[in-house]
Amino acid sequence: MKDGGLRQAALLGAVLLLVLLPSNVPAGVVPLLQQEWSTSAALMGAVVGAYQLGYAVAVLVVLPLTDRFSARRVVLASVVITLAASLAFALLARDPVTAIVLRVIAGAGLAGAYMPGVRIVAAAADPARRGRAVGLYVSAFYLGSSLSLLFTGILLGPVGWRGAALALASATALALVVTLATPIATERPAGRARLDPSVVREPRLLGAVVAYAGHTWELYAARGWLAAFFAVVLAARTGSPLEASAVGSQWAAGMLALGVLGVSLGGLVSDRAGRHASAAVFALASGVLSIVLGTLGAAPWPVVVAVGCLLGLLISADSAIYSTLVTETVPAERLGSAQAIQASIGFLAASAAPAAAGLATDVGLGWPGVFATAGAASILAAVVMAAQIPGRSRPFRRARSSAST
Repeated sequence: MKDGGLRQAALLGAVLLLVLLPSNVPAGVVPLLQQEWSTSAALMGAVVGAYQLGYAVAVLVVLPLTDRFSARRVVLASVVITLAASLAFALLARDPVTAIVLRVIAGAGLAGAYMPGVRIVAAAADPARRGRAVGLYVSAFYLGSSLSLLFTGILLGPVGWRGAALALASATALALVVTLATPIATERPAGRARLDPSVVREPRLLGAVVAYAGHTWELYAARGWLAAFFAVVLAARTGSPLEASAVGSQWAAGMLALGVLGVSLGGLVSDRAGRHASAAVFALASGVLSIVLGTLGAAPWPVVVAVGCLLGLLISADSAIYSTLVTETVPAERLGSAQAIQASIGFLAASAAPAAAGLATDVGLGWPGVFATAGAASILAAVVMAAQIPGRSRPFRRARSSAST
């Protein structure tokens, strides 16, 4: 791996982690906000998913800009937007409507801090080890999201959900310092600074995009409701909703933090076994585990923990594989458009998933329905990837890379 790939992964990973610290506060306190705002599970799911909706819309504008302009200003502006919206959420959110609006804005800011980093790291890395490099960077996404849940649970008792949201939003300001202090080196392809939808005519790209949408659906359905699931399971044992929510958030954070290892593992395996086969196996395994977890509400706590930990490891393993596939499928001057379409469709799915999972509880399907909604999407992703394995697409080592076009 080129040293440049490691440097870019470390820098941009730190920025991404800091930007994501306030991202999962609502997911960590779903039962409390649902009671405080007297709202349905589906609407609370919409509050959680609004962050991803903002991201999905913004990437269609932001990412094509990286086909023509340096990513540095894009990253800086995006951090400022996320910081302002996250602070406003902590101070001003009073009901689901204001929460959704502010979460959409915060998610829009994430658009310029995540996918441009994938492009920079992929371009700087050795093509034969690109999966590892991108996996290292993407692992910061999982670590930041998990730390958001962890710190929400830790701060919930002493300062309440609003104090936790304010503290984590304030920490995001450090991302500005990191971005300003370290130069971001990237190529400037002479492409168009607007979306080029024609890139989806490439079948391998379309397959990666569809599978990525299945992955993000499962991930955000689970991420949106895992802490609430644990809170309900623990409340039945302790009888204290506040304590159960705090402890449940910490358990969910710990399990999802295993995604840091999972995403790196997935990138490493895909470098050796091929992108499509690796993604298919990981997606199938995590989908099955999601469905199983939803049936364990009355199971012994060690069983719930064991299945949850395994799911936390595997649910992330295919993430970097899809992002790496995209960088190896289209030429550099159209990569911004390809990433925009991938991210937009993927995060539209992510924004709908928490609400769809919440609706499952509203209509009486309970926790099995919530996690079956998640698992089915990942199994679909596995089918899409498996269909492209045996000679239907070129081996990844011969695919065009963004670094060499």
